[in-house]
Amino acid sequence: MLELANVTLRYGQQTVLRDLSMTLRSGESVGLLGPSGCGKSSLLRIVCGLQEPNNGSVRNRFSRTVMLFQEPRLLPWRSVQDNLTLPLIAAGIPFTQAETRATHWLQCVKLDGSVAKAWPRELSGGMAQRVSLARALAMQPDLLLLDEPFSALDPTLRQDMAELCRQRISDTGASMLCVSHHPQELASMVDHCLEVRSMQLHHVSDFSTSTPCITPSC
Repeated sequence: MLELANVTLRYGQQTVLRDLSMTLRSGESVGLLGPSGCGKSSLLRIVCGLQEPNNGSVRNRFSRTVMLFQEPRLLPWRSVQDNLTLPLIAAGIPFTQAETRATHWLQCVKLDGSVAKAWPRELSGGMAQRVSLARALAMQPDLLLLDEPFSALDPTLRQDMAELCRQRISDTGASMLCVSHHPQELASMVDHCLEVRSMQLHHVSDFSTSTPCITPSC
């Protein structure tokens, strides 16, 4: 479970988030909408511990939180294969198992074996984003944070990758928090959608028939 209570975030004199509260339970998939600069990405960074709020509390009880940033953030001095296997090995996965898992997830994001030997500089923007997605999913997160993860993809691949994430969450019972500027994209991925507006969260819509568990501060 993830609990944010009365979170406030300021950059200098500018307040980005004010007294924001929400609860995300296991198995929930939630989308975040809102204009650029409203604090969506900052909220994800707070959740994964990369940024401290000025006030309020954050309790993240998920055991493995993985964030997929807007930019791929691949290690330029390592091959695609190494970019996937190194985090797995660092997490204690044996080398052979890490190699097998990396190959599997590259196939899942529709990249063939030749890409594994490529360097990040040889990839298109869309390919790099898919490598980054494969790396995130290979870590088997129980909380997946996505920040505009498909911006460089064409519509067909965008839909395929959204479905991949949705299926992974459904299969494992993990949770997902996804930032996007595309409501239609979120509709295919998440159960509930929230909008960051006036520095707080406001409920937009439910995409599932289940009773919402997400609790925004409105």
